[in-house]
Amino acid sequence: MLCYFVPVVGAILADSYLGRFRTILYFSIIYAIGNILMCFAATPPISIWPIQMTYIGLVLIAWGTGGIKPCVAAFGGDQFHLPQQQQKLQQFFSLFYFTINFGGFVGMILIPILREAFTCFGDDTCYALGFGFPAALMVTALFLFLLGKPLYRLKYPKENIMLKFISCIYYAVKKKMSVNGTPKVANHWLDYAEDKFPSKLIMDIKIVLAILFLYIPLPLFWSLFDQQGSRWTFQASRMNGTILGTQLLPDQMQVINPAIVLLLIPLFDKLIYPWFGNLQMLSSPLKRMIVGGVFAGLAFIMSGLLELKLEETYPVLPDKGQSTLNFINTLQCDVEFLAPFDSTITLNSGLRQVFNVSAKNLTKYELYLVAIPQCWELHLKNPTLSISINTSEYQVNTLIVGSIGKDLHLFKTDPDEFKKSLSGRPKLRVIFIRDSEILKNVTVTLESSSGLQDKYFVPDDNSLCESTYMELEPGLFHYVIRNRDDPDGTYKSSILLELGAVYLLMLREHNGLIVFHKIFTMTPANKIHILWLVPQYLLISIAEVMFAISGLEFSFTQAPNSMKTVTIAAWYVSVALGNLMVIIVTQARLFRSQAYEFFLFAALILINMVFFAVMVKRYSFVVLEADSSAVAESAIENQENYPLIKHSSLNGGVYALSGVSISPRMKSGHFSKRMPR
Repeated sequence: MLCYFVPVVGAILADSYLGRFRTILYFSIIYAIGNILMCFAATPPISIWPIQMTYIGLVLIAWGTGGIKPCVAAFGGDQFHLPQQQQKLQQFFSLFYFTINFGGFVGMILIPILREAFTCFGDDTCYALGFGFPAALMVTALFLFLLGKPLYRLKYPKENIMLKFISCIYYAVKKKMSVNGTPKVANHWLDYAEDKFPSKLIMDIKIVLAILFLYIPLPLFWSLFDQQGSRWTFQASRMNGTILGTQLLPDQMQVINPAIVLLLIPLFDKLIYPWFGNLQMLSSPLKRMIVGGVFAGLAFIMSGLLELKLEETYPVLPDKGQSTLNFINTLQCDVEFLAPFDSTITLNSGLRQVFNVSAKNLTKYELYLVAIPQCWELHLKNPTLSISINTSEYQVNTLIVGSIGKDLHLFKTDPDEFKKSLSGRPKLRVIFIRDSEILKNVTVTLESSSGLQDKYFVPDDNSLCESTYMELEPGLFHYVIRNRDDPDGTYKSSILLELGAVYLLMLREHNGLIVFHKIFTMTPANKIHILWLVPQYLLISIAEVMFAISGLEFSFTQAPNSMKTVTIAAWYVSVALGNLMVIIVTQARLFRSQAYEFFLFAALILINMVFFAVMVKRYSFVVLEADSSAVAESAIENQENYPLIKHSSLNGGVYALSGVSISPRMKSGHFSKRMPR
């Protein structure tokens, strides 16, 4: 959010003080310093206060990238002579967006490889290289940008346009309020400032306000688009990523979007837009944005339908007013028990049984368990047990039937977490219960087929129940339970750990021996393949190409020369507001089902595009002067009701007369000629 709010600061500096070239230069230096600090923070020999350095580096990066965001597109547009090079300007924005996505695509692939492929400073990864490589690229980019200075068309502000902008609006509002109730003396409320401010400034402000008015619905699009890195990634973590024997991780799916965009940009630029142009369709960037918003809605309908299918593989978690009791019988005989929430229940030997029970805050249940005295080789002196258990709302508790000495016992563990991991990797919980202090120095080793090992050292304390959680790579694992004091006392088995699954490895010790070890699947593995995400990524990528590129083009071509950077900054602020909107909706937790939240976003964007289409119909495109200056036809009727400059949209296109601008007197039949600058 910060990096999309800062563009306002960069725009004000560029349009009122420094100009675009110097603003890009200064903020790029801040950007590069932030990258360098991130590299230093990840380099142990030179890192000073690594956590603080990381925060400082991230803030500097946010300010650096935010400051240059509104300037780079406008600075690129400055290099073109308008309206003669209008078509080349449109191609530039496509190329500009292509390079952004190409950089993101390469970065998402290359940086993790650099981080994982090399080791440094005693770690099995090299984050110093992962942060250092983009830092080096940023410094190189800054150097190349400076080298091109003799080739650029540089424009510097001649006055503080932002101060005049605000002063003019303030003066017009103040004067209109002072004459409130008297006969109307102006067609537009800004016209009240004509006695103090030049008509060109007033006309420019009208244009900017009309553009900003159109930006009001835009944040909703970005609230959908930016969920690729959050909601859609979580969705991918619940899917099967096996492709040709390799595992595609959920966060790697984000590469699909820039990859598709790289293919779509030349396709739209060279084929689709020209074809529709011959049919007199999609000729306006605003119309393309409307269609792009509709595609975003279709993408979220697709994601909602997919989520409904995925929910069939999710664990059944306790709802409001409920708790889950997960019983595991580790004895070699069946156990009967009575409980208020069910009739007589049989817990079969070596199996588990799950019950959803009512729970209001803290609810207590009295249980009565009965086993046979001769339970295989275990002779129970007390084969019955009365015990009370506490349950809490939304909580999952695992209760293990075992023994202490020759007494029947029910072990209570810490609450379980059956949700799938956000990374998509399988989770494993190891529970070790003991009824004696004989067995010490126990380790549980999990070894993958590739040789990777994870070890759990069971604490040698007097606790009856120990447990830990592990998040592992998917694949075939062998687990070995070893007593280091007794090399012969080892127990082995194998398990296939699948993406998204949650497992429980249950171990029970009795008289110095492991008498029970078994793995239970608590949450089923991901079954639906991850490639089913491709259709919704394709739709959101089409939406991005039509919406984002057209929006940048519209923001640049319609804004007055003196306020182009500010207008583009407002475009980026709409992205920040979209991110804020996602936070509000997701934290409100309106729906228990993620699918319904996706459908809500789809409905909102489709309704939003209807309102946007009505606003677009009222909008009047400005007529470009030579060299990107712009004037608009004067207000027609009822302008005071809308901040829009209303006239026929001329089929929605942007039109220009070479060397001729239309003056505000056009309605009277008068024209003024100006020579191209």
